[in-house]
Amino acid sequence: MSALSPSPPAPGILYGTAWKEARTASLVERALSLGFRGVDTACQPKHYDEAGVGAGVAACLARGLSRSELYLQTKFTPLDGQDPKRLPYDARASLGRQVQQSCARSLENLRVSYLDALLLHSPLAPFERLLEAWQALEGEVDAGRVRRLGISNCYDPHVLAQLMRAARVPPEVVQNRFYAETGYDVEVRAQCAAHGARYQSFWTLRSWVPRGKG
Repeated sequence: MSALSPSPPAPGILYGTAWKEARTASLVERALSLGFRGVDTACQPKHYDEAGVGAGVAACLARGLSRSELYLQTKFTPLDGQDPKRLPYDARASLGRQVQQSCARSLENLRVSYLDALLLHSPLAPFERLLEAWQALEGEVDAGRVRRLGISNCYDPHVLAQLMRAARVPPEVVQNRFYAETGYDVEVRAQCAAHGARYQSFWTLRSWVPRGKG
């Protein structure tokens, strides 16, 4: 692990930036001005304007907000989750190199020198591919560009348990949709508690909207 000074723990609520499109910068700036100190995004132009997030953050930093007060979390999104016309890395590169390129792009987009958390946007199969990507993520921690790692959309407790056992730098964040169709992640949340990882839910409020009402 890097000897960097510790970043702040993730706030209880993060400001999510998916699907904000052209309004991303202004909405992030407003969220931070109103008191949010955690921002979640992804290096995935298909659904996120990560550079817009960076512009919103930069505007607040210019007004006196300290980088050390902020928790900035982004994601490496594998090829199958990307728009092939707007890739943030070289599709012909190795998986490990794609992780490196994505992280570099995120740092550039967000205009910062380190990330508080970098998540794998979804598990890869077979597990050997997931581990290949994870080892590249660990390399970003070793290089001091990332403070902690996590995984998103990991609903299989067996996959999570396998990752917890195999990882040199274990996931500190598990970010999943919290809803009835996955049994509200009872087993996954138990694993998080057992291993000291933070369970982050998304679309939490929408999970309670009755079918046909949302």
